[in-house]
Amino acid sequence: MAYDVFGSWSKVTGPNAPLNDTCSPHQNGSAVSAVAAWTNAGFSANQIVLGVPSYGRSFSVPPSTAAPSGNQLEIYTPYTNIPQGDPWNNASPAHVEACTQSGVPSGVFEFWAMVGYGYLKSDGSVASGMLSTFDRCSQTV
Repeated sequence: MAYDVFGSWSKVTGPNAPLNDTCSPHQNGSAVSAVAAWTNAGFSANQIVLGVPSYGRSFSVPPSTAAPSGNQLEIYTPYTNIPQGDPWNNASPAHVEACTQSGVPSGVFEFWAMVGYGYLKSDGSVASGMLSTFDRCSQTV
């Protein structure tokens, strides 16, 4: 599993499923570090299957912190809270983030919800009017 790397348990925002974190200032895990750990433990690389998510995590970040220049997103930035997420992930008032304290919203948006809310196009590309950035280290958008 190479996802759920940054979430409500993190101090800053970051890629949910980084491919690489060896060059990151916040080395919390990635596909590269997971494969290295498993192969160092004796597993053959051809026996490892990589799981990737079809959802994203949301964070509330002040615009002055999220995009200080106005057009370039910062990747690792403190957040103020975790939004509710899409209705599917918050269908029940009791739904909370499993890895944190009770009562914390998930902030999870499934792929279909990101398309439905107009954040992404159906092909997965960023919708017009949305800021995005590509992180060369984690190899994620």
